[in-house]
Amino acid sequence: MKEVGIYPLAGAINAKDPHLIAYCQDYLTRLGKALDLHLVPMEEEAFRAQGIPVFFLASGGIAGAFRDVCHCVKGPYILLTTAGWNSLPASMEILSYLHEQGEEGEILHGEPEEIAPRLRELLRLAEVRRRLARMRLGVIGETLSLAGSRADRETLQRRFGAELVMLDINELVEEFHKGGYPENDDTRQLKSRGYDPAEMEKALQVYGAVDRMVQKYQLDAVTVRCFDLLDSIHTTGCLALSILNAQGIPAACEGDTRSLLSMALLHQLTGEPVFMANPSQLDRQKQEMVFAHCTLPLNMPQDYTLTTHFESGIGVALAADFAPGPVTVFKCDETGRFYAQDAELLESLHRPDLCRTQLRLRLPEGVESFLTHPIANHQMICKGHWAGLLREFFGQ
Repeated sequence: MKEVGIYPLAGAINAKDPHLIAYCQDYLTRLGKALDLHLVPMEEEAFRAQGIPVFFLASGGIAGAFRDVCHCVKGPYILLTTAGWNSLPASMEILSYLHEQGEEGEILHGEPEEIAPRLRELLRLAEVRRRLARMRLGVIGETLSLAGSRADRETLQRRFGAELVMLDINELVEEFHKGGYPENDDTRQLKSRGYDPAEMEKALQVYGAVDRMVQKYQLDAVTVRCFDLLDSIHTTGCLALSILNAQGIPAACEGDTRSLLSMALLHQLTGEPVFMANPSQLDRQKQEMVFAHCTLPLNMPQDYTLTTHFESGIGVALAADFAPGPVTVFKCDETGRFYAQDAELLESLHRPDLCRTQLRLRLPEGVESFLTHPIANHQMICKGHWAGLLREFFGQ
């Protein structure tokens, strides 16, 4: 059973009361059982290292102690309370203090079985924040042409904690010429499709080159300024990014660092592969949009065929087919501005004038914001409805 550390606080008058101790142990046992987790009281050092801001307020008389210790972790703060020993009034005092400090938090009060679903959701959000804060986001050639797609490194690190690791696109070209790539289920599946062997081999060599740089620089996600590869090695990065995304390494194209952040966040929050796509057409009356791109994650569609990259007509890319169903459209920037909407995937298209994988979506909240307040071009799409959880992540 997974362990989650909590920081217990009890007033000096009550701290050694055996009745309080037994009451709290029973409460935490019941809550852990409802969560299928082991809730472990921790000392400050271990609690800080874990970085999940759950405080168990066992009694009153603890506001000063909380103030002294709370900043060892970052909020939003989760305040667990019980029905006895003035736990609830203490939590209200503490939450008021947090708001005065410009911090966010939430009081959880009720029977363990009652609050468990909400605590599970808050733990998920806290874990995603913790992971993002430790991520190394590799940029193999930042975009030179996408004016609204370059994240400010300092702002990104201050807001999310993640680090942009800037790398030279020429190093990727050198790695490509060294040759070699991992043989795995994905590469074997692709080679079994009977596509042009020479083009497939070049595309897989790009995958090997990016994969080696991911390992060398200990990257958690990566974006590649892939149009540079057209002239230098006469292939594209489409297939490499499709494979990496399927393997749980968020991989964006065109050196787009805002999309890289968005992909990493959405993948961490949902566990789903993420498709970075162009909004290619919209219809206000029908509340529909067509999204298309060439770097679809290999494990995302129902089926696919192999073809070339759209603009260049070279390389290897996926033209995919999806079953209709729920999806989420999302984008954020490094300041915390974001767009999230639950949508319905209506059908896959195969138009000759768009990038290879094409999805027609209905967005019930409308499409006007894409014309009035877009967060640059590329949007992130994943399966399932997650807009509510994304709004929770951003505090809305």
